[in-house]
Amino acid sequence: MSTVKSHVEGTTLIMERLFKAPRQLVFEAFSTPAHLEKWWGPSGWETKVYSFDFKPGGIWHYCMTCVDKEQGDFYGMESWGKSTFIDIDPYSRIVYTDAFSDADGHVNPDLPVMTITNEFLDTSEGTLFISRSEFPNEEALQQVVEMGAVEGFTSQLDRLEAIVTQ
Repeated sequence: MSTVKSHVEGTTLIMERLFKAPRQLVFEAFSTPAHLEKWWGPSGWETKVYSFDFKPGGIWHYCMTCVDKEQGDFYGMESWGKSTFIDIDPYSRIVYTDAFSDADGHVNPDLPVMTITNEFLDTSEGTLFISRSEFPNEEALQQVVEMGAVEGFTSQLDRLEAIVTQ
C-alpha cells in the first residue's frame, strides 16, 4: 500500500499518493457518483450522493454518515458537503470548490470553503494523484487540519486504493 505524502505551502495543503492503477480508472473513481459512494469519506463512513453534475458550474451535493459504532460519538453523525466544479480536463485534472453544507445545500458560513485542484499523472508505476486544497487564509487551513482532514483524506484514499487495485 502506498502512503500519502502531505505538506503545506502557504495557505495550500498538498497531498500526494501513487496508485498502482491506470490514470483513467483513478479519474473515473473521482468523476462517477456510483464510484464515489464506494470510497468517499474516511473508514467507517458511508457516502450518499444527492446530486452530481460533472461539468464546469455543476454541483456535487453529498452526505457522509458514520456507520461504525467503534467511532464512539461520531457514530450516526452526518457531514454534508457541497462542491461546485470549476474546471475539468478529462483524465488529467478536476478543479472545484468544496464547502461544508446542510441537507438543503446551504453552505456553512462558520467553516472554510476551499478550492481543490486534483491532478492525475501517468507514471511508470501507475497514477500519481496530487491534491492541492487552497484556503482563504492560514487560520482556515489550520481549522480544517485540526478537524482531522489529513487523516480523513488519507483514510479515504486507502479505501480508493482497495477499489482501483482490485
